[in-house]
Amino acid sequence: MSHTTRNSLGIPLVGFGTYQLTNEQAEVCVRDALLAGFRHIDSAQGYNNEVGTGKALQAAGIARDEVFVTTKLFPGYAPWGSAEKTYDDTIATLKHQLTELQLDYVDMYMIHAPFSSLRLEQWHACMELKKLGLTKHIGVANYNVARLEEITDAGLALPEANQIEFHPLCAQVELTEYMRQKGIVPIAYSSLAPLASWRMEDGQGGEVLAEIKAESQVVLSEMATRMNVPQAKLLLRWGMQHGYCVLTKSSKPERIRDNLNIFDFSISDQDMARLDQLNQNQAIAWAANGLNPMEVADPL
Repeated sequence: MSHTTRNSLGIPLVGFGTYQLTNEQAEVCVRDALLAGFRHIDSAQGYNNEVGTGKALQAAGIARDEVFVTTKLFPGYAPWGSAEKTYDDTIATLKHQLTELQLDYVDMYMIHAPFSSLRLEQWHACMELKKLGLTKHIGVANYNVARLEEITDAGLALPEANQIEFHPLCAQVELTEYMRQKGIVPIAYSSLAPLASWRMEDGQGGEVLAEIKAESQVVLSEMATRMNVPQAKLLLRWGMQHGYCVLTKSSKPERIRDNLNIFDFSISDQDMARLDQLNQNQAIAWAANGLNPMEVADPL
């Protein structure tokens, strides 16, 4: 990949996500993704597949410094019966994740969501993990402006990146502008949520809020047909033209390859504006869990 396909932190603009893959699937799909040319792998403690992801990283045989690996701390969340992680727990968790991933360091370590009242303590630990060389960069996910400002108010360094749900139905306009002003790199997840086919296998939760997507599906279908590109690539390209890294996930090798290549076309300003008009400020990625992670935060 040329440097133009990476952002200011050196993160490849298109990454391969591992959410909802089993260890066995991760072992196959992550290897396929790496062999197809992906150099950015997005994992998390909460995905319960880091052993498989680690095996895939080994099996693909790509030089370590060529692959950008992100993983995340699950911060703990009392309503789910998950204990909140302390400073020491956070340090220990990444060390354990590195063992599972068979790596000496990750390129990015993130707090998965601001669920815990210990989130500033967890952020302190992330800063220490970076000093220890166990991660090169530190970030957060699902943090809104208020949660980012808590970090600043505590006199701590801002995250280098924030991974958030981002697609035309959930365009995060104010947060995107705030991150741009503060130099926080935006990373999009669930870019493909507007599609009718998104998470439609049993138990994946894609049917929740499906009715809000009708207008976007008409627009996407018309635009993709006219431009002769798959709707998935159109959505990924929209995110990238807004300055985001985008994550894609598929278990089908040909689609894995196809989703990587969003550099061979561009969306006109007029079509970008049309897609922007679909915004409903509606988060849907976690809707099947009955919550919006940006709105769930224990008081500090």
